Amino acid sequence: MLKKFIAVSLVAAMALPVTGAFASDNPTDRVRPDIQNTLDSNITVAPGKDEISILAYTWTVKTTANIRATASPTGAHVLTVYAGTQLFGQHGGEVKVVNGEKWVYVWNSANVAGWILLSALEETG
Repeated sequence: MLKKFIAVSLVAAMALPVTGAFASDNPTDRVRPDIQNTLDSNITVAPGKDEISILAYTWTVKTTANIRATASPTGAHVLTVYAGTQLFGQHGGEVKVVNGEKWVYVWNSANVAGWILLSALEETG
């Protein structure tokens, strides 16, 4: 009897449409950082344009450093940044450890992105 109840419950649950907070009319919904406005969250409701920005870090460069294409001191050079430059990174974003040094993925206001040594950064927001 319990097996029949579970089976019927599962079939009924799959037949019901999803509603509420987890429903979506747009199968192409996506999540990406709002690097334009550096807001912690941004929700738009235009059809087909739903975007959610998740917590982002703001970093200030402490000393001249290089942003690289890969998390490695030998990675291709992308950009040199100087003390006082503001960079952005996603909260909970990937941090890689290479030869005992932590690298974090960041981008600037011009959307130039890459990896930089965490030791060159100071979290400011």
